[in-house]
Amino acid sequence: MAKYKVAVLGGGAIFSRHLAALQAYPDDYQFIGLFDPKTEVVDKWRQQLPDIKYYASEAEVYLDENINCVVILTPSELHFTQASRAIKAGKSIIVEKPVAFDAQQVSELQMLADRHQVDAFCVLQVRLNPSIAIARQIMANNLLGQIRGVSLVQRWQRPLDYFTGWRGSNATCGGVLFEFGIHYLDIMQQLLGTPKVVAARFFNAKFQNTNVGDSVYAILDFGKFGGTVEVSLAAEPRNIELSLTIMGSEGYLKLGGRSLDQIIGCEFLTENTTIKYKQICSQILGVQIDNQVTIGACPHHPELYRQIISQPELFTISNTHAVIELVSLINLLGQS
Repeated sequence: MAKYKVAVLGGGAIFSRHLAALQAYPDDYQFIGLFDPKTEVVDKWRQQLPDIKYYASEAEVYLDENINCVVILTPSELHFTQASRAIKAGKSIIVEKPVAFDAQQVSELQMLADRHQVDAFCVLQVRLNPSIAIARQIMANNLLGQIRGVSLVQRWQRPLDYFTGWRGSNATCGGVLFEFGIHYLDIMQQLLGTPKVVAARFFNAKFQNTNVGDSVYAILDFGKFGGTVEVSLAAEPRNIELSLTIMGSEGYLKLGGRSLDQIIGCEFLTENTTIKYKQICSQILGVQIDNQVTIGACPHHPELYRQIISQPELFTISNTHAVIELVSLINLLGQS
């Protein structure tokens, strides 16, 4: 029998990715049913998935004794409340980012899950990129030497009607960092540790008819070095850049691509260090590289679901506490 018998809350845009993951591992996940309050969403999936259960209410999900896991894909403001209800009903949870808008709530959920002896996982699939595995090894082996600075840049484009519905206010979507920047701030912290936020400022450079700032700039203090964050949705006519650059005394590393899934630059002062870097790449990618660029594909949700079974500690919600706290601090300082 499958370890997790799953009901899903929310049949919106992200649901198809989770459906693919559930269907990829039927020995581990049995997809039982779906609840969405919108009739048109239910009708759409009923045509494509006629054999699953369609719940009449959210409460019916928590009362269903045939399930032991709830996957939460609803608007961000609902995540904490729905996760709490599911755990109290004795269900494990898999929650799309962000788990909550407050780090203390993340701790509360983990303690609640421990008390009810259920599992609680967060969705931060960018951690699984091969490029991130390489970056971790570069840092673990101190190939960059003493770190001197870091810069995270996210310059993306979104249409003018993007911040409508539940995304139309900070209270319901949490802002651009919870919506977009959280994955990459998470990677930065995993590689470098948790910084202090020295300064931050939000701007409505493009989306001027909403209280959700479309651009944020922040200065970070990591103790012995500093960093900057720029996250903006004001680019035209398309996404311009996503990058994370780490500078050290012995070289630099620059991650890029669609989801930091590429190493677009990595150079060192010595040939010996370059050889060590290539060895790390070969061990992780399974192939030799002949230049400074390594390319991998973000494995997305199916791989995350597989890792939940094989290495569950990687995605427990307690592991999202640090990035939730960082985003909250930037939001607080930037909007004050």
